[in-house]
Amino acid sequence: MAKTSRKTLTFPSGGVDRQAGYRRQTRPFSSPYAVNVRGTGPLEVRDRGGSRPGLAKVSTTDFGGITAIVPLTYVDASDDRQHSLIVIGDGAFYDVQGATATVTDADLLLEDEPGSILAENGDTIVFDSTVDATNAITDTTDAYSACERGGKLYLADSVLRVYDPVTGVVDPVLATEGTVPTGQPLICLYRDRIILAGADHVWYASRQNDPGDWAFGAEMGDEGKAVAGQVGEAGQIGDVITAVIPIQDTALVFGSANGLWVMRGDPATGRLEHVSGENGVIAPQAWAMSPDGTLAYLSNDGVYLWHAGSQQAPVRFSEERVPNELRDVATTNTITMAYDAIGRGFHLSITPASKTGEHWWLDPEHKAMWPVVFQAANQPTASTRLTESGLSEIIFGGRDGYLRRFDASSGTDDDVAIESHVLIGPIHVAASDTKDSLMAELHGIMANLPGVETVTWRLVMGDSAEAVTDVAVAGVLAAVAGTAVSGVAASGTWGAGRNRVDRPRARGSWAVVWIEGGGRWAYEAVATVTRQFGRLRYG
Repeated sequence: MAKTSRKTLTFPSGGVDRQAGYRRQTRPFSSPYAVNVRGTGPLEVRDRGGSRPGLAKVSTTDFGGITAIVPLTYVDASDDRQHSLIVIGDGAFYDVQGATATVTDADLLLEDEPGSILAENGDTIVFDSTVDATNAITDTTDAYSACERGGKLYLADSVLRVYDPVTGVVDPVLATEGTVPTGQPLICLYRDRIILAGADHVWYASRQNDPGDWAFGAEMGDEGKAVAGQVGEAGQIGDVITAVIPIQDTALVFGSANGLWVMRGDPATGRLEHVSGENGVIAPQAWAMSPDGTLAYLSNDGVYLWHAGSQQAPVRFSEERVPNELRDVATTNTITMAYDAIGRGFHLSITPASKTGEHWWLDPEHKAMWPVVFQAANQPTASTRLTESGLSEIIFGGRDGYLRRFDASSGTDDDVAIESHVLIGPIHVAASDTKDSLMAELHGIMANLPGVETVTWRLVMGDSAEAVTDVAVAGVLAAVAGTAVSGVAASGTWGAGRNRVDRPRARGSWAVVWIEGGGRWAYEAVATVTRQFGRLRYG
């Protein structure tokens, strides 16, 4: 007599090889099998699988080609404290507060009548309020590296520049001592020093508290002096620096394509340690930091994690689940990462100059990596974290020139429905590897969310984990491409809450449950009843 067994499939809490977005590690793989999903509900912050939040425009302003987004706190002309997003689009500077974007112009200090300011020789004095539409250093991303200091924005351009949001003026930084390094594509603020790097293996730090002092020959006992150094082993020429990452005022990380170094303490008195010689940060924005000090970065061998201050080497984000799409990523793409405090994970976007790139949601709690699909125009070219009240949120600058953020209450991107797919499995439904079974019952329990959509479920059955996974992955890719789906043993629909029991009566020792839906949805559990048969027959 056939035996009956029951299983309840819930979203993973540690056991990720069945439902975290990748096939079970029975052989090397390259294809993800979950698209546009989140592993943790952003509203309830608990485990569940379902559609990702939709994208909503922050402002109706088309900024053009967005080359930088930087939060900036400053005191305006009325002595009011302002928290703004400074956006550089097509070379112009915009001050974004809420949904309002104001383009800044140089203030000529002539309040009563228009006119020009003349020098003693009669030449007109020009107050620049824009920069080049693309980074003049011509790095691979054309994005400007920028940092905030003292209510002003410092830009790594062909020369070091500073933007004052009060006057709207962009000026080159003039040296008060020494010579300001030129042609450096990377910049950050660390211990109130401007750090410049990226042209080669050498880094530069201004005098503490003085962005204009670059005199590197000051006395040895002057701990605040400007200093310069290099990455690499003693006596060797190091790699080109690809990223500079300040970790509060504790440490400064330098990344190259194949290495990672950390400066502990102040550049003038601290020590430089070699963290990794196997992997590094491949692009200026290909990293993000979580509040607990965990650095996530994209290397040539996938995503790695390293805790700031740790003496341990960086570890791969997911030891057994690195898709081929995240190996040897071309740096001609615009690569951005950002930590999402609301979703408790990392966004990774790989945006090409044209067509559609690769985008991922990284869930560190479950070590899960979920592929995400954006419309071609919405793909990020820049991103930042903005804190106005409560938790910070991520702001993306899209290829089409608009700022967007995730909206957990929305199931659309700019009113375009989101298509989401989740594959649960492969699930070994037979009693052993040599036995056959029948999927007798399937019971779907969906979340009772406001406005939840009806989803389509499909069941794929087969004799091996590889076989059912390959069929299910091919089905998802076909559905996304709008072509015919094949290899499905049974299908139906589920609505919100508990659904009526379905009886697919599909035979096989392995199964994958595929859930597809548009709009906003999530599942709570899938319960199965199987009947166990005798030995599998081959041939």
